[in-house]
Order: sequence, then C-alpha cells, then structure tokens
Amino acid sequence: MTSFQPHDLSSFPFYNRHGHRVIPSKNSVIKPRRGIFALAQTGQAVLLVWAVRANGVPELPGGGIEEGETPDQAMEREWREETGLDMSVLHGPLGEYKHVRGFFADDVNEFWIYDQTFLLFDFTASMTTSDKWLNPEGDPVGWEPLSRINISRINTAHWPAFRNLMPELGLSVNGEED
Repeated sequence: MTSFQPHDLSSFPFYNRHGHRVIPSKNSVIKPRRGIFALAQTGQAVLLVWAVRANGVPELPGGGIEEGETPDQAMEREWREETGLDMSVLHGPLGEYKHVRGFFADDVNEFWIYDQTFLLFDFTASMTTSDKWLNPEGDPVGWEPLSRINISRINTAHWPAFRNLMPELGLSVNGEED
C-alpha cells in the first residue's frame, strides 16, 4: 500500500460517493482518515446500508476508525451502529482488501485521504433477502440479492472491495460485465 505524504495532497484526486471527481479549493479541509468496512454475505445476498448522511447511496456497513480505537474495536462499533446486530452473527473474516483513495465526504464537507480496509464475512444468522430494518441511527439496512447488484449504484469507494473480495461474481459497473 502506498504511503502518502502531506505534499501529495494538492494533486491527489478526490471522488464523492457517486464516483464524480471533486476538486478541493485552497481553503478546503484535507485530512488523513482510516476506515474499516464489512462485506457481509449470506447465500446470494450482501448486507447494505442506505444512510441518510450518504444521500441514499448504498454502502457497506462500516466507517471511520476513531482516535484510540483499534481496527477491531472500530469494526465492532460500526457494525453495531450501522446494522443494530452483534458481531456474533459473522463468521470470519474470510478475506481482506485495502486501498487508499481520495474521498470527498459531502456530509461534513471534508476531503479525506481515506485508508480503507474491507473485510469479507459470512453471515451466520437466519435471514431472507426481503429482510429490511432500521439501524440504531435510523437508516434502512437490508439484504440485496447479488443478482440485483450493479455496483455503480453503490458508494464508489466500495466497488474495488466487491471486485477483489468476490471476483467470482463478475459484478458490473455502468452495465458492463467484468
């Protein structure tokens, strides 16, 4: 993984959740951020969150690692906040994917050099793909059948996790098969 130094920030490309490039102004806040996310699968479905702060763009459960937290502590906290479930329903991790990217967090108007870790888990609890519920933050959470996923509708920062952790799916972007 590449390590970015402060002088890299001015030329680093930043993208929003939709994959659109956003160029920071000279007064923009640009800071490093670490995050951890769960790609939870069961059968032929994955768990997604439609967070209000994300303007309805489906995302994988997860988020920022707070100061003083370990990645494991952050994953457990984020999973509980974003799904309302205990991590005991997960088996794994079965795989890991990491990347660093420029991200424009429109909900807080900040630009992040976002060091993200994605963990692949099997969900062990009983469920059906029609199961939907509200998480503790009031956001819809539910199972999306893999047959209905076009990753171009999912947070663009999460596309590579699907492609690297579940390459057998050949998921498409903008209607094109991999």
